[in-house]
Amino acid sequence: MGSAMGKKKKKSKKNKGGITAQDRAVLDLKNARDKLRRFQAKLDAESEQLTTRAAQLLRDGKKDRALLTLKFRRFRQDKANQVDGQLLRLEDMVSAIRWEERQSEVISALREGTDALKRLHEDMGDVAALMDETQDQLEMEREVSALLSGETTDDSDLLAELDAMAAPVLDLPAAPSSLPAAPVGLPAAPSSVPAAPRRPERVAV
Repeated sequence: MGSAMGKKKKKSKKNKGGITAQDRAVLDLKNARDKLRRFQAKLDAESEQLTTRAAQLLRDGKKDRALLTLKFRRFRQDKANQVDGQLLRLEDMVSAIRWEERQSEVISALREGTDALKRLHEDMGDVAALMDETQDQLEMEREVSALLSGETTDDSDLLAELDAMAAPVLDLPAAPSSLPAAPVGLPAAPSSVPAAPRRPERVAV
């Protein structure tokens, strides 16, 4: 029971360590590959022993047994060749899993990048609205500053209106709607100017 609990805790610790299903599959494939390699090495060693035995039997004049031994060796070699194909398939499977993992990581990174760009674009939209609002506030501030400093374009009409308000109101007769017509002809000027009267001369006493 104690060993079972220990194994259970150990398995839970591995799960917390971040081992994925792909990692387990790759581990199983590598274990199978190692077993096949050990089996292949055993077949190669047996083939060499059978070759040596066949040669010895041939030297001893036991040709039939030497031929049988070579047949056993060929069987071992065929098995070793089959192991080569199985090893190749295992390597392909491991490479395919690792490749798919990398592809998944790339897709995940692209998805996160796309989401980040969307958030940035949304923030840029908020910034544009904020800039517009800030521009409106600046324009309003400029207008208020211009009014307070008297930097208006033309206030003559407003000043005239103020003068009219300040002038006393007098009851004056209404102006005639039309003026009298001017005389058609003027009197002729005299042809000669009358002489000025002479002053009496003073007599000395």
